[in-house]
Amino acid sequence: MGSYIEELKTGREKNSDTVITIDGYAGSGKGTLAKQISGLTGLKHFSASDVFYQVAEERGLEDHELSEKAEKEVDLAVDKKTLERGLNQSCIIESRISSWVLGTHSDLRIRLTAETCERARRLAKREGMRIKEAKKIVEKRDREDARRYKKYYGLELDDYSIYDLIIDNTDMEIEKQKKLVEKALKQALPHEVK
Repeated sequence: MGSYIEELKTGREKNSDTVITIDGYAGSGKGTLAKQISGLTGLKHFSASDVFYQVAEERGLEDHELSEKAEKEVDLAVDKKTLERGLNQSCIIESRISSWVLGTHSDLRIRLTAETCERARRLAKREGMRIKEAKKIVEKRDREDARRYKKYYGLELDDYSIYDLIIDNTDMEIEKQKKLVEKALKQALPHEVK
């Protein structure tokens, strides 16, 4: 079947051994988890956000501004590059919808969730801003991402039906999350755990 996104389904063959995808809204801890998994497996970590940030920089916009103004061609370009990376290189990919993009080409699909206030707190800490400002940005990104992915791909970002593992890490300590994921990795991909 491949990707769950119609425009990305046709004629794609997987040449990589292992792909792990991590999805979640802004501030849900995707990057942190990707680094943890990379440490456990030795797989390289790739963030689809990096491509998105490049596009924003090229256009002279902040990432949240591009999120508001993004058109389907921008999202599709990011998603195609994400798919190509996963099909051609064993890796960990994290983004809002990497599991939907890779679809059945992903060997382990993980969804992270966390309450809005906690995600705003994390963003504020990471970016050195006030929590109130971070909360507005998080809520706006959530709305814009949900709107775009629904409009462009028919995806509901709160549809968790494709995921192998769902973690709400609102109050979860990082080490507990790591142990939980390590257990899942040993079950799903024992050959990849060091």
